[in-house]
This record gives sequence, C-alpha cells and structure tokens, in this order.
Amino acid sequence: MHAGRSGTVTRGSLMTDMTRRILYVDGDREACLMMQELLAAHQLDVCGGDEEARVLARRHSYDVYMLAGGGPGSAGLSLCAWLHRIDPRTPIVYCSSNGNAQHQQLAIAAGALRYHVKPLDPKLLRSTLGLLLKLGEIESRRALLVEQEAIQDELTERSKRARELSLSARGRAQQALDCMLRIKAYRAFRDAGGNRANFERMWPMSSGMGPSV
Repeated sequence: MHAGRSGTVTRGSLMTDMTRRILYVDGDREACLMMQELLAAHQLDVCGGDEEARVLARRHSYDVYMLAGGGPGSAGLSLCAWLHRIDPRTPIVYCSSNGNAQHQQLAIAAGALRYHVKPLDPKLLRSTLGLLLKLGEIESRRALLVEQEAIQDELTERSKRARELSLSARGRAQQALDCMLRIKAYRAFRDAGGNRANFERMWPMSSGMGPSV
C-alpha cells in the first residue's frame, strides 16, 4: 500500500471487478490518511486542493467524487459545481464540518448527491458509497443498453432505407424497360399498317407495356 498527500491507494497491484475509483479532495492531511484506511478496498486518489482535483478529474474517470469543504462561499462548493458541470453522471458526496441547513442546501444546489457532516461516521459513509456505486453500476448498464438499442435501431433503419432504395431503383429500371418495349411494339405495329388507337385498345396501359406512346 502506498499513501501520500496526493496519490493513489490500492490493495495489490490490480483492481478487481468490485474495485471502484474514487477521488477524495481534502486539505486536511489526517483526514486523507483516515479516508485511505477507510476506503482501502477501492482505488482512492487523494489531493489537497481544487486545482489538483481539476487536473485529476480531467485525466481519469471516477465512480464517485468526495469533497471536503467549509462554510458558504468555500472553494469546495465551486469545485462541486464544476465537477457536476463537466461530469453530471458521477455522484458527488460533500463532507463538511458545517452542518447547518443553509450550507447543505448550497452543496446540493452545486451538484452534491449526498451530504455528510464531519466527523464522519464510517458505517454511514460506507453505506452511502455502497448505494451510490450500485446505482452507478445500474445506470452504466442502463446507458449501455440504451446505446446498444440506439445502434440496433440505426442499423435497422439503414437496412430499411437500403431496401427501399433498391426496390425504387428496380422499379425505375423496370419502368424504363417497359417504356422501351412499348415504343418498339408500337413502331412495329405502325409499320405493319396499324394505327395508334387500335394499338392502345390492343395493349392498354394496364397490360404492363409501359406508358402511352
């Protein structure tokens, strides 16, 4: 296990299917160390400032963002709003020592899905993360199914259009052929001494001999 003020903590060298990547932002070094121990089952990236968090969020794909902030107007709220804007599907957990209703409302308005008051309750935090990760997995599967259905619908529509174009082309070719045959038949009939009226009676339009000559 490797731990630092800014870095990644994992058990072992490879992530398992159940491991999720979480970004934790907190300027309190002790809080970062505690979170590393608490969430050792997951891949945890920790950093102590907004700018570093923005760099990591652009560089990696996360399953959950966890932000530690202070009172109204703190940098944590602006980071929360920024993360929600660039990555609206990834849930944000906001952790703060300021537990008043106004600050909770500001965090929720900025994009946080859950709000926890410090000192954090480990059992409650694990429960929250478990729920959010499960919901994220369900959402990812749903999004994949929707994408697959959209692709299938597009392929079906393209195939339908191709068939329609093919039938239309065949129809136009057959119509041109019928027209040519009718013209040739009329000329032969005329050369034999027949007139147009008799030709039209003998080979009306419904006979499939093409358009009127």
